[in-house]
Amino acid sequence: MNMQRNRFSFTALALLFLAACTSLTPLPPLPEGVQTLTGTIVPTTMSTARRGTHLLRQSGSDHAYLESSTVLLREFQGRTTALRGHFERNIDARDLPVFVVKSVVSSDETFRSWSSTDLGIDANIPTRWGISPTEDGGIRFIPAGSLAPVVAISRFTERPLPSGIALSIDGGRAIRFLDDISGEQRIAIEQYSGYLELSFTPQHETDPVAARAEWMAFLRSVRVKGNIPLNASGSSRAATSGISSLRDRQPCGGVAGVLCPSGQYCEITDLDQNIGICRAVE
Repeated sequence: MNMQRNRFSFTALALLFLAACTSLTPLPPLPEGVQTLTGTIVPTTMSTARRGTHLLRQSGSDHAYLESSTVLLREFQGRTTALRGHFERNIDARDLPVFVVKSVVSSDETFRSWSSTDLGIDANIPTRWGISPTEDGGIRFIPAGSLAPVVAISRFTERPLPSGIALSIDGGRAIRFLDDISGEQRIAIEQYSGYLELSFTPQHETDPVAARAEWMAFLRSVRVKGNIPLNASGSSRAATSGISSLRDRQPCGGVAGVLCPSGQYCEITDLDQNIGICRAVE
């Protein structure tokens, strides 16, 4: 019996020693000094458990988290960009390191201007998107080497804006529908004669994250003719008291899923982080 106890104690001590040695394994050193990195900038979710607002992707793999107080990284999403900065450890040192961006060395012009008079829309689209008209007067954007569209635009006349998650596109009213499983998104932008529907279907993309970054950059560039301004029916709202006005603009959404008070809805203003402001239901 004593031999069994001693054997058990020895085994336990050996396992503890092995675990201690494993946890003390030193991490590889980070490159020191100013560095220049080149890769595709893609957005990532905000988190209190780590640093970084974006990821730098190289050859299909995530190389480092990115953060910057001097460069607006969202303006370079989806682009192959050369960045200058330095490395720092993340909150969890075992996580990907953080590359603190100080400046942009160069950025490939991967977008081109596009417009449609019939649809009443202007935007910047990735150069890899081919343009294919549809029989109903819409447009499909099909990436090079693919048979399936990644983005499509259709126009619906004499129809009211459907219900969904409210947001603003080009200062006008819009609604968004999300499918968390497939990553598909549909956005309806109100026009005086109906609405435009923009569909994002990344299921056939080899790199859905990069495709989403292109989609977000495309949405931020969209300009719509004949859209309905958010304040088009806001004359009555302007007459409300200062207290009501402040309550009408409190932040909502985001990672925490902050809800609005009763009688208000969350109007999304930041597509990347799903953050918005509360608005009164009219």
